[in-house]
Amino acid sequence: MLEAGSGGCEIVRLRAAAALLAGIAFASSQTCAADEWGGSAAVSSDYFVRGISRTNNDPALQLDLHYTNPMGFVAGAFASNTQVDRSKPRDVELSGFLGYLWSMGEAWRGRILASHYAYPWNRAASHYNYDELGLDISYLGWLHFGAGYSPNSPRFVAAPYREHIEVSEQSAEVSAQRQVFGKLSLLAGVGYSHLGGPKSGGYSYWSGGAAYDLQSVTFAVSYVNTSSEAKALFYNAAATGQWTGTVIWRF
Repeated sequence: MLEAGSGGCEIVRLRAAAALLAGIAFASSQTCAADEWGGSAAVSSDYFVRGISRTNNDPALQLDLHYTNPMGFVAGAFASNTQVDRSKPRDVELSGFLGYLWSMGEAWRGRILASHYAYPWNRAASHYNYDELGLDISYLGWLHFGAGYSPNSPRFVAAPYREHIEVSEQSAEVSAQRQVFGKLSLLAGVGYSHLGGPKSGGYSYWSGGAAYDLQSVTFAVSYVNTSSEAKALFYNAAATGQWTGTVIWRF
């Protein structure tokens, strides 16, 4: 997961491809000493969530706004253009989130986050909307262990339904970012996701790349791939060895 800062309290929502694995990615190094607003804007060559493109391999423009308080509570909103199916019009993904951040000594940080995702301009919006609960534990700010659960994740099933249905989804991932020279960092991660419903199954996803920080702006490039099982679940939306580039501005 791509780490980044926003003022004195480093709570940044990064949903672009360079964030590597995260469907939801927060980097947190401390609890805010005062109420604080922050956000980020990103342009990416693709929008991947757990190795699955939500823009049909097209570029994405994304915006995040969030608020944190001294007790560790965080709330905010996120927006990105999407196109789940190339035969359908382009759409916008809107999500709202509530969460809590905490510290476990000097080395360990935790975050739990509840999110709702909506696609209001999609003609089949109710088939895509879903909820997700995510947990992230980080060690010294560079090593992350994440887990997610959705009770109503959207999935297209050709037979016997030939439509999008709601299924449960569980995911787990490990990711890391290490500074190697000056402001240059290397990124890597691996994860696994399992979806229920008819012909249920799981798939692996992984990525690796590099990021370069220039104060409030980060440039990143990453290589994203999935196991062959992802094609059976997501068809052409699953990554098959793709390079992506992202520019993120934090404010």
